[in-house]
Amino acid sequence: MGVARAQDVEKNEKFADRLERLKERFGVDFSYNYSVLGQIEIPKSSDCTTLETCLKQLNEFIPITFEASSTSNYMVLPIRNDLKFTIIDAITDETINGINVQINNGIERYYYPKKEGYVLENIFALDSIHIHSPYYKSVHIKASDLQQMKAPLKFEQEMIHLDEVEIIDYLTRGIDSKISDNSIQVDMNSLGLLAGETDGDIFNVIKNIPGVHSPSGKPGSLNFRGSTFDQSLIQIDDIPIYHNGHFFGALSPYNPLFIDKIEIQRNTLSAKWGGRVGGLINMTTSSIIADSTSYAFQANSVYAGATIKIPVVKDKLAFYFAGRSNYPGINSPKLTAFSNLNFQGSRLEVIADDVNSEKFEVGFYDINSKLIYDINNNHKATVSYINIQNSLFATLKDSDSKQEDFRDLDLDNWGVTAKWEGKFSERFTAQARFSKSSLTIDNTSEGFLETERNSFEKYTNTIDDTRFIVEADFEVNTTTKLETGYTLTDYELGFDERNDQNSVNNRRDQNATVHSAFFSLNKNWGDKVTANIGLHSDYYNPNQRLYADPRIMVNFRSNESLFFKTSAGRSHQFIQKKLRDDFDDFNNNSQFWFLPDRTTAVLEGYQAMVGVLYEKSGWLLDTEFYLRNTDKITLQDNTEMLQTGELKTLGVDLFIKKRWHNIETMFSYSLSSINTNYGETSPVYFDQRHILNFTGLWHLDPFNFAFTWGYFSGMPVVIPDFDEGNDSLADLELLNSERFPNQHQLDISATYSFSNEANTWKGIVGLSFINLYNQDNIVNLFQNAPSPNSPYRKAITFSPNVQLSVFF
Repeated sequence: MGVARAQDVEKNEKFADRLERLKERFGVDFSYNYSVLGQIEIPKSSDCTTLETCLKQLNEFIPITFEASSTSNYMVLPIRNDLKFTIIDAITDETINGINVQINNGIERYYYPKKEGYVLENIFALDSIHIHSPYYKSVHIKASDLQQMKAPLKFEQEMIHLDEVEIIDYLTRGIDSKISDNSIQVDMNSLGLLAGETDGDIFNVIKNIPGVHSPSGKPGSLNFRGSTFDQSLIQIDDIPIYHNGHFFGALSPYNPLFIDKIEIQRNTLSAKWGGRVGGLINMTTSSIIADSTSYAFQANSVYAGATIKIPVVKDKLAFYFAGRSNYPGINSPKLTAFSNLNFQGSRLEVIADDVNSEKFEVGFYDINSKLIYDINNNHKATVSYINIQNSLFATLKDSDSKQEDFRDLDLDNWGVTAKWEGKFSERFTAQARFSKSSLTIDNTSEGFLETERNSFEKYTNTIDDTRFIVEADFEVNTTTKLETGYTLTDYELGFDERNDQNSVNNRRDQNATVHSAFFSLNKNWGDKVTANIGLHSDYYNPNQRLYADPRIMVNFRSNESLFFKTSAGRSHQFIQKKLRDDFDDFNNNSQFWFLPDRTTAVLEGYQAMVGVLYEKSGWLLDTEFYLRNTDKITLQDNTEMLQTGELKTLGVDLFIKKRWHNIETMFSYSLSSINTNYGETSPVYFDQRHILNFTGLWHLDPFNFAFTWGYFSGMPVVIPDFDEGNDSLADLELLNSERFPNQHQLDISATYSFSNEANTWKGIVGLSFINLYNQDNIVNLFQNAPSPNSPYRKAITFSPNVQLSVFF
């Protein structure tokens, strides 16, 4: 059934106009959805004599029903049915395993095929269906025409060059793998479900990528193929971040409702990136001016937040704002689990369960804002701002000795970026950016015996990172692209240390200027081979040395399904942390940064990777062999001695994925050896030889389910330096082992999506469990005066969470 068409437009009229004529003629009212029915054109007609015949005539033109709510009022309801269809590749006849669908001008949604094909529920026959899938031409079709098709809908392939190829839904929807630079690209707007989380926490998204792991169990302490957290570059809108997140790395400080895209690099960084010897997490927020004001709200058992996007001047100026905060004075099971993870082995362990009580208060919040100005069609200006705050205040009392100790820790991080970008021709673009990142960490402990203070200790670290960046891209032709740029970086660091008991009162100020430049050539040979060849150089002013680092990535396509990839390069890092023999704790100065000087050297890193990727018929196989070596590592051991050596990683990451309609299964396995050498080679304390994950995803619209079972090697047993005469740990059985017991845990998640009939708003309810069966996983032995009663650091215990998100 469809709308009649006439050559002469004057022979048609709008459905709304016809109802107005019937209203005047018969004295009745009609209630209907104008946006759905009002603009539909139907043939003009005046040959009906009664209201009943006129309504029957309308039924012949439009699939609707008339329900009389009274003798003079009718409700006009569109007849809706489920729409079932299949889609195949026009050349290979293989099923297309994922599509984006937009109905009329509504919200775009992602669909997985079921056994009977794709199913769109509650569809009106005259709805316009817009279907898109990556690397295929979009299809626009009327619902009635799609329903009447007897054969599968065939998708025509678009011409995609090798340097544009991405492996779509590499892990889950919204996480893709880019072939040309071996990066992982995350689209937060279409991110699918992952096990253990339902709210899109950035750290939990990233640690699901093969080769990225969090050995301590803290989501924020990410390890990129043997590189420690501080060796990877983390930035948001060009604002570098120097801490591992809210609540000492338990939660990401980056609002998932505000972040638009994330680029993740596990291998050699492209030439434009400098200053780090590890990986890359580059987050960006949207710079597109929205057509209308939109709102989003998210709450879970730990925090709540809201986002608003306002087009101040249509197509010209927009302002976006987002904020999140924990609940003051409120505890939850997940917050308790992270509190126990953070404070185990410390004096605060005894009160870790009583988060946000009178004697133990924690707080955190983050704010994002962005101003977007479209100067004209070729020029754009933006200003981004972020503020991250963390605080902790704790009190310990001993009623017997009348001793009272206080602990106060504050983290204040803010940053701003002003950016201009211009397009001077179809081939030449340029941009300039100014960014400022400021971090202050205050850590204070003091004790009182009755009213007299008998101890005081304070550490303060400040980092001011100011940058000016200019970049230009020139496309020589369709197969050759040149990129170049210059960055001026100014570091100012301050470190205050005061300890009254040991008569220590020191302040150290450091500053440095770094001039960086890069040049890269991107070349595509016949859509068979792509190469990214570049040079990154840094001039470090304090030692007046120039460092020149070559970078190269070469990828080869054997056929439409098989790719070979390689990369190699060198890099240097200036601002850094000293390597320790234990994981970072909130209560020591391991979180503080420094600049190389006469006593410490600039880090020098080498990386190389070879791999193969195969994708066909729902199967994905990705394997990468890699070598990473970082020289001139400075070790800070418990005796306050400095040692210089190297950190070397050799390993392989294997990832296998198979999709069956709306079910996906994934298997990842990482085999690696991470060693240090300070005159003698030995495994580093976070070395996990085997990391295995098995994941299942089940898409049962509107429900989604996910689980991941992980199995990890135990880490090396590192025996701390006992005080002379202290043998309280000598009888521990595990001290005679080379490694701690293997670890394993099960994480599961589920979500339910809902929306109103007009799709003007939608919501998501989620439930997740980390370490569902509460496995007791030993991570390592505390190195700082461990207690014989509780000497072992352990991973996170059972952690439930519930979440609600609403978008409108």
